[in-house]
Amino acid sequence: MSDRQTANMILSRTRRNQVYLPYARKKPYFDAIASGNAEAIDKLANKNRGYTSALAAKCASEEEAASKMRYGSIEAAGEMCLVAIQSGLLDMVAYDIRDGVVASLDAGAIPLDAYYDIVHDLAREYALRVSYVLKEKKYSPRLVRMMTYIKEHLGEKIELAEIAEHVNVSRTYASAIFREELGITISDFILQERMLEAERMLRETDLSVADISGRLAFCSQSYFTKRFTETKGVTPLEYRKQYG
Repeated sequence: MSDRQTANMILSRTRRNQVYLPYARKKPYFDAIASGNAEAIDKLANKNRGYTSALAAKCASEEEAASKMRYGSIEAAGEMCLVAIQSGLLDMVAYDIRDGVVASLDAGAIPLDAYYDIVHDLAREYALRVSYVLKEKKYSPRLVRMMTYIKEHLGEKIELAEIAEHVNVSRTYASAIFREELGITISDFILQERMLEAERMLRETDLSVADISGRLAFCSQSYFTKRFTETKGVTPLEYRKQYG
């Protein structure tokens, strides 16, 4: 399918500087936010990356395409904000996230592709926040706080003592909470979350395997490659080629 045909399919109506996407195109994003599924957002971002070039092909100039993308991004921010609130995220938190993105969109000229990344980063942020809300309903407050702490410190060396101190319990009790509620050890959970973040980086960035290994606080690139291969059944580079 050509870029122009793709644009005709995904742009249901264009008037002045406005872009209207069919609800069917937005629904997978809304569903992912509502279920707290950040990984689904990552996959959608990779799947729909041709959107900006399709839009550019539809427009008379890059400036027109950027104007339409800006309008569509602001509209998407408002819609995703409401989905997040309806899914249980606090109004104040949801609005603060939205307002921060809108402010960045108003800060100055932005490359066309950057609008795409901003919108998907926002969707991912809302999905993550909603996932915390949903976990609070399913898991104990202490476990949720520990999981959140781990996810926010994946780029650092995470010590059991620090996790336990974060929720004011002993190391033994912190470990017991993970085993009882998740059925895995804290170390297993940390590795699981690092692998998920590594997958995202391999799909969405051009960072080298060595850089990803370092950013996720693995002791060496070889150890990271070994654990990734054990977990996914393919090496990091083979995984990247699958999504290239």
